[in-house]
Amino acid sequence: MQVGGLGLLDLGLPGLLQAAERTKKNKSRAKAVIFLHQFGGPSHVDTFDMKPNAPAEIRGPFKPIKTNNPDIQISEIFPLHAKLADKFSLVRTCYHTAAAVHDTGHQMMQTGRLFTGGINTPHAGCALEFLKGRRNELPAHIILPQAMGPTGGNLPHGQDAGFLGKAYDPFVLNADPSKKDFKVPDLLPPSEIGEARLERRRELRQVVDEALNNFEASPSAQLMDANFASAYRLMTSQKARDAFDLAKEPQTVRERYGMTSLSMGETADLILSHHE
Repeated sequence: MQVGGLGLLDLGLPGLLQAAERTKKNKSRAKAVIFLHQFGGPSHVDTFDMKPNAPAEIRGPFKPIKTNNPDIQISEIFPLHAKLADKFSLVRTCYHTAAAVHDTGHQMMQTGRLFTGGINTPHAGCALEFLKGRRNELPAHIILPQAMGPTGGNLPHGQDAGFLGKAYDPFVLNADPSKKDFKVPDLLPPSEIGEARLERRRELRQVVDEALNNFEASPSAQLMDANFASAYRLMTSQKARDAFDLAKEPQTVRERYGMTSLSMGETADLILSHHE
């Protein structure tokens, strides 16, 4: 991220504003980023950080195996990962000294900072949208299948836009792509409201807006306007509907990605895509 000119980790608002200026001149080659954050699961000493020379009460029951990267050994339970070790990097030095609860770790891993003084740092995806904007009416940052729930510490997890404001919050799918009747709840208008009626509502709002010019000049109203326009574009966009239409994905592709709540097949490349 540093090489790409984003520098998302350890940035406050001044740093983000400086990064926004840099990204105008320094374009990254990546079109998409999939940030897979797994909270809970197997221990690091059983997976990617084996510690085979540690005492028995520390190391896990599995044996390390060689990979196609001579500098990396991983658990024997990952034989396919071992064939791809030259394609990924392992960071084994990440830690923090805050309260020993899941929430603080979530903050560090998703924003690069621990929240202090009532200031919430934005998620990396939210900062990316702030820096680079959207390619089209599709959201630039999507959480699937749903946002985190409570994990014991009753602290914010760092999944939203924090001090950047609600306008940069992620679009939360709140649906399971592995279900046969998969639909995105917020993508389409209510069934009782047809497209013509929805368009009349938009036109009516424009009439009301014109009558409230003084109010519309305020920052709060401008934010409301931007949020409404963004939501309307998403709800009426054929591109957005197509992006989430898993019926267009071949069954073999979906099975390759895995028929789980995190799997969306090749569609994921589209909905998570960003500026070149």
